[in-house]
Amino acid sequence: MPWIIIAAIATASSVTILALVNVYLYSRYKEPFMKLWAVAWSILISRYIFLILSVLWPDCLVCKQINYLCIIASAVILLAGTRNFIGRPVAHGFTITGAAIALWTVGVLSSGLPVIYAIVPIFAFLAFTYIRIGIDVLKQAEPGEIASRVVGWLFITWGIHQADYPLLRPIEWFAPWGFLFGSIVATSIAIGMILIYFERTQRGLQEKETRHLNLIESSHNWIWEVDANARYTFVSPQVKELLGYAPEEVIGKTPFDLMPEGEAARIGAIFAGISAKREPFHRLENTNRHRDGRLVVLETSGVPYFDGQGNFLGYRGMDQDITERKQAETRREVSREVLQVLNEPGDLKESVQGIIELLRVKLDFAAVGIRLQEGEDYPYWAQSGFPQAMLVQENALVERSADGGVCRDQDGKVRLECTCGLVISGRVPLGHPNVTPGGSFWTNDSFQLLDLPRDQDPRHNPRNVCMHRDYASIALLPIRYKDKIVGLIQCNDHRKERFTPESLQHLEGIAAYVGAALMRKWSEEERVTLENQLQQAQRMESIGRLAGGVAHDFNNMLGVIIGHAGLALMDTTPADPIQVHLQEISKAAERSADLTRQLLAFARKQAIKPQVLDLNETISGMLKMLQRLIGEEIHLCWQPGSRIWPVKMDRSQIDQIMANLCVNARDAIVNVGTITIKTGTVTIDETYRLPHHQAVPGEYVWISVSDDGEGMDGETLGHIFEPFFTTKGIGAGTGLGLATIYGIVTQNHGFIEVTSEPGQGATFTIHIPRYVGADCAGELQGQASEPPRGQETVLLVEDEPAILQMTTMLLKNLGYAVLTAGSPNEAIRIAEQRPGGIDLLMTDVVMPEMNGRELASVLGVGQPHLKCLFMSGYTADIIAHHGVIDDGLYFIQKPFSLPVLAVKLREVLEQV
Repeated sequence: MPWIIIAAIATASSVTILALVNVYLYSRYKEPFMKLWAVAWSILISRYIFLILSVLWPDCLVCKQINYLCIIASAVILLAGTRNFIGRPVAHGFTITGAAIALWTVGVLSSGLPVIYAIVPIFAFLAFTYIRIGIDVLKQAEPGEIASRVVGWLFITWGIHQADYPLLRPIEWFAPWGFLFGSIVATSIAIGMILIYFERTQRGLQEKETRHLNLIESSHNWIWEVDANARYTFVSPQVKELLGYAPEEVIGKTPFDLMPEGEAARIGAIFAGISAKREPFHRLENTNRHRDGRLVVLETSGVPYFDGQGNFLGYRGMDQDITERKQAETRREVSREVLQVLNEPGDLKESVQGIIELLRVKLDFAAVGIRLQEGEDYPYWAQSGFPQAMLVQENALVERSADGGVCRDQDGKVRLECTCGLVISGRVPLGHPNVTPGGSFWTNDSFQLLDLPRDQDPRHNPRNVCMHRDYASIALLPIRYKDKIVGLIQCNDHRKERFTPESLQHLEGIAAYVGAALMRKWSEEERVTLENQLQQAQRMESIGRLAGGVAHDFNNMLGVIIGHAGLALMDTTPADPIQVHLQEISKAAERSADLTRQLLAFARKQAIKPQVLDLNETISGMLKMLQRLIGEEIHLCWQPGSRIWPVKMDRSQIDQIMANLCVNARDAIVNVGTITIKTGTVTIDETYRLPHHQAVPGEYVWISVSDDGEGMDGETLGHIFEPFFTTKGIGAGTGLGLATIYGIVTQNHGFIEVTSEPGQGATFTIHIPRYVGADCAGELQGQASEPPRGQETVLLVEDEPAILQMTTMLLKNLGYAVLTAGSPNEAIRIAEQRPGGIDLLMTDVVMPEMNGRELASVLGVGQPHLKCLFMSGYTADIIAHHGVIDDGLYFIQKPFSLPVLAVKLREVLEQV
């Protein structure tokens, strides 16, 4: 009997420990099955207490009843807790069976029946219960769960032990060992169940952590944790994708270490205020510096976390990359600001410069520039960020030959070098990975182009200067005007991966805005230019009318002076003192006649005789005269172009142009200097006309006269072609030189370009249309040393008596027989009186009764072989109205000198 008490006490002690352990675990983790286990083991403790009492007081029926009821109750509750633990509900039938057995036990013991009738059902029920629990535990055991399998078999073993209890319990010496075995199994089961719980809890934590890590890794956001000092203690792998750093490189740093200096100060101040209040924050935008140097915009959210005692430990949160979104917002903002700048009144170049600064700063480029067409080249019109040495080296795109000439392709178009030339010429290979559908060229790693084989490089004469300046990302976007490419926008950056299809599309939109602004500006300039040209033409027309109105009378008077001076000179000897005065009178009259011709040339009303000329030959023949004109202290440099086209114009007009330009260049040079004359050819198209509204498309031969003199400012350039405008001192110039050149060039359907800067000299470039047609021999302009003479009969018709008298004297002096008439009717009467006796009709064009052409027609009826020479002091438009300056007719402009008249007479009389 003492052995049973000792065994019961030992078992009760172990069960008590198990109950206390479960009570502690339940109080800590609040798991329902732990509560049931604690109750079950507590009831089992009571069972052993009442077992000991029933052994000590065998007659105590209540102790026996409670002992057996505790066995049943603990078994039912233990089963319920275990089923709850493994996630299965307790069957209602089992609970009912337990309750029935409990009632049966109470009845058996109360009626005094043998105890065996109560023990057998109780322990059969326990055996079934524990074996059932063991089987359930084994079924739900996960692979690798050793504790679950051990506990399952322990439950089955305990169930078998309960089944043999009615048989072995009566054996007195075995009873203590049975109690000890049962207590060991029960204790092992309880400990095993706790081990299973912790094993599953640990596995659950691992699964949760794995799931958590998987969620972190699958997220596009960067998950992080910082301590109270804002130093990273955890960083998810996404930081590599966002900022280019490995997680271990970021641990120990603060967020501000990854930001630009200014941004770090701003965000640091904001975070300090938030952290001081231990507040969560949401969508805090901040700019970070990527490892490769580019800027990344993040949107940060975080919440504070604390330990069990409420002490602040730091923040946990995430960062979302919103760079693309911010870039899109920036692009929209930049587009809006660009449109605002372009629509503001003011100088277009200043507006474009503002746009360049806007693009460089807002879009964070190292350098931005705009090339626009200037002549046939495309220099930088505005830029920001490019080194000056590179601008000088890269400014021109036109390919030059060894002698400095412009290189052209088979279509006659200029050849443009490098990638910029490829884009501007519109020859980018569409479909190429570095070419957009809009014709832009771009690369995020330009250094790869350095290794591109020549046969695979679409560029003409690649210079690769940008690459050698370490510009990794390059974008070249064409600027279009009326479907023509007139320039480009160039964006360069030292960092790689700066461009995306979206950003390129945006930049192409900016280029379109600039093109539209240029269109408006050039259209406005064209309108203003046309208005100015109209006003200039009206001024010229007014002066032309004035010149034409006085030309006839003035030229008649000059003709009288020149004629009589010439006759007087012939009647005197060089030793005669009066000859000096006569020569001065003659020179003054000739200069006055030249002044009249200049006025008429300026007004485009002088009579001219165009002929096919080679400008190189014409100018070469003038070089000695030009050198004498400018003086020995000025060096004259002649650089003729090769194989230039012919032109058709009056040779004297070329002389006039070159003399005026060289004299002006000489006057602009202080002391010594150089005047350079060049010739060449150019093809003008609609694109070239954009900044040169006065040009008409076609092929031209050009002459340029450059000097290294003082140059002119913009205000002076705006007035140089106005008549009587001069920068020379009083008496030093008439102000008609450049106006005359303007008139001559315009009369020949050409145009003039002038470039000059103060202190940088000036360049005048004359463009004359190419002549296409059969070559025409030029008129003989030379003069013999002695005026040629003749003996033919000349009918002279002139309504001005002084001119009639003077011309008669000139003709007689030359040996001709002269018949004079003061009117057309008088001339007709004289001709009728001498049929066939007149060799030449020399008549004025404009006369009161009929004009000279009509008179010639009347006289020609009776004398079909009569030769005619027309003369006039009127302007070209008036005599053209009378049909005199048509091809095939002979004309001499008043006033004329004796030698000129003599040559012209022989030219007319000797015609076949």
